[in-house]
Amino acid sequence: MTSDCCAGIIVQVSENDDLEVLAFILDAEQDVIREIGVCLNEEERRRAEGLRLERDRRRFVATRGQLRRVLASKLGISPSDVELEHGRLGKPHLSHRMPGRDLRFSVSRSGDVAVVALSTRQEVGVDIEAVLPVPEADEIAALCFSASEYGSYAALGPEDRLEGFLERWTRLEAISKALGCGLGQPLSCHERDWVVRRFVPKPGYIGTVVVRN
Repeated sequence: MTSDCCAGIIVQVSENDDLEVLAFILDAEQDVIREIGVCLNEEERRRAEGLRLERDRRRFVATRGQLRRVLASKLGISPSDVELEHGRLGKPHLSHRMPGRDLRFSVSRSGDVAVVALSTRQEVGVDIEAVLPVPEADEIAALCFSASEYGSYAALGPEDRLEGFLERWTRLEAISKALGCGLGQPLSCHERDWVVRRFVPKPGYIGTVVVRN
């Protein structure tokens, strides 16, 4: 457990030679958010201003600011100097002008928590979800899960259905993010090609991070 009120880190979920996952609390005093977000570029500021709710604007700024801080600490540069580009399907990655271009990362946000996953060797994807009722879970599972995944989900008792759905959903989302494709597109490799790790970034949340096997 890490305590850093200004940075907002709540837990270092995982750390080894290939993978690091950090979780952040996003809701903070306005002056803290302002300090975190000072490194955002113009495009990121415009995106924040385009959000209707003040809460969503603060959380977006905090997420992007924390991502820049984490990447900057790995690259040995200022957070405002981090340059990001986006792949054909929108996946963010470090600009070709950045040092340490082999550093891969993935970001996910749900409610007042964000996570950043980093890998120095393999593609990485991460997803978190708040444990809240999903009324259409059965329909989503039938549409999006593989046959084996849906079968194992359907076999769960009512008391295990919600967490069972979220575990499978976050894994699917994490793989999609690692590949840089949306859930509406077929995955280009089998789920067995991934090392899957589940984690709890904060009580009341479920997370999954994946790296290529």
